[in-house]
Amino acid sequence: MLEDKTIERPNLKSFQENLIQRLGPDEGRALDVLGTDFFHLVDQLSTDIHEKHEKDAPLLDLSESEFTWELQVFANQFLRECAQTPRQLALFCLGLRKKLEDKEFSQEFWKILDVAYQHHFYVADSKKHYLV
Repeated sequence: MLEDKTIERPNLKSFQENLIQRLGPDEGRALDVLGTDFFHLVDQLSTDIHEKHEKDAPLLDLSESEFTWELQVFANQFLRECAQTPRQLALFCLGLRKKLEDKEFSQEFWKILDVAYQHHFYVADSKKHYLV
């Protein structure tokens, strides 16, 4: 597995820490089975999305902490949908972490992720192009 990196923004809880806080320590730790690559990707993708779309929180009527959590949930759902089966999630995430090191693959991946972000956070009574 690849080296695990922590989130750089101060006072930001990782997805796993947020799950433990919301579900309790036993249920949260049971999710360790998803693997370090999965949790790393959720944290990394949500952090990168936040940097790219940091002005979207007020447009979505979310506080900073709510927006951070929603981005983590979005990244979690996106990764789960990309894996063909729940059993393949850990292996998929390991492969994805390695593939994201390839610049060309990474650019194509981010195009797909940006479209998914727009679809996920689109608010019916607002204009889609307002999301930065």
